[in-house]
Amino acid sequence: MNFLGIVAEYNPFHLGHRYHIEQACRQQNIDGVIAVMSGNFTQRGEAALFDKWTRAECALKQGVDLVLELPTAFATRSANYFALGGMLSLAATGVVNYFSCGIESKQPQQLVGLAQYLADEPAEYKQALQNLLDQGLSYPAAQQKALTSLKVNGAEELNQPNNLLALNYLQVIAQHQLKLEPLFVTRSGAYHGTADEIAANEFASASAIRNLLLASDISWQNHLAPEVLAILQRQMQKGYPPLCNQNFAQAIFTLLRRSDPEELAEIIEIREGLEHRLYTMANQSASLTQLCEAVKSKRYTYTRIQRLLIHLLLGYTRDLVYPEPAYLRVLGFNQKGQDILRMMKQTASLPILTRVAADAQKLEDYGQSMLALDVRATDLYYLGYPDAALGQGGLDYLRTPVII
Repeated sequence: MNFLGIVAEYNPFHLGHRYHIEQACRQQNIDGVIAVMSGNFTQRGEAALFDKWTRAECALKQGVDLVLELPTAFATRSANYFALGGMLSLAATGVVNYFSCGIESKQPQQLVGLAQYLADEPAEYKQALQNLLDQGLSYPAAQQKALTSLKVNGAEELNQPNNLLALNYLQVIAQHQLKLEPLFVTRSGAYHGTADEIAANEFASASAIRNLLLASDISWQNHLAPEVLAILQRQMQKGYPPLCNQNFAQAIFTLLRRSDPEELAEIIEIREGLEHRLYTMANQSASLTQLCEAVKSKRYTYTRIQRLLIHLLLGYTRDLVYPEPAYLRVLGFNQKGQDILRMMKQTASLPILTRVAADAQKLEDYGQSMLALDVRATDLYYLGYPDAALGQGGLDYLRTPVII
């Protein structure tokens, strides 16, 4: 049987996501679709618009059969860690043999070749990369410049974000020799265009849709399937409005202003004196946007600063080292997904968590630590809602998977 794996955030699930699944499934005779999805905080260092169970429900209504949670330890890190957690999770199911991602490139084999080149870690590339990092460039910028200087075929493809993420997926597959065959889908539509361009196209990026929604522009609804729109509107009517980092600004500023630079330096990926700049600018900034703009640099991009602030909020410290996922956490499934879960109980190389309160006992200390970060992320996420009565903790132990 052929099972397709996808690593996603579905923040929110839009028509482009459904198109991606349909196009990937047409390339092979696919018997089921498994998504490894970020939880309540995302790779861009943002709070998800809607909670992970709501987003899992949306995905299950639109072609996904089984939704697993990408642990927070990977979901909120840079692209290479995000890809590492996602690909290793898909491989650990023991049933996924294809994976798919969207790309801008019309020459995907260039990305495959480039991934193998990077997986081999040639000395000349490592030296060129380090020289550029020493000059203060961010990792993605240094990587592209190093590959371009060495005239590596396909280097020019890395100026597009989805090509870069696809490269990270392929690199993990090559490095870990995973038996996952890629099915590429070329993105279509005005993903990052102007408001008028987005309005005129069926497909828009999730970030564009988020911007429209948070700006109270009702045109965001045009880019979602009716079933998804109904789910999100139901949640909003129940008192769960879309969240963003602004909902956590006071908590983040409290942590920044009560910490000294030495304490900030304990947060994962805060280094090279960045803790001093964060400490200083936290007292001079009136908003998270102003803070990120003040702290960002050639090496530390706006998105990376956002990630660091989310790590601070979550208490994700540098001593928490997670080289690989420790479990497969089930967020939801349909009938076909239930059949896939039965198969996975025979094939999976990691413990499967369906009822966290009971299944967490299967985990060793490493897994318990990783799960604790997921639980903390959920507990803090629900404090972001305006209605304090919705801020209940412990939901990871109380909620069961969404069943469609």
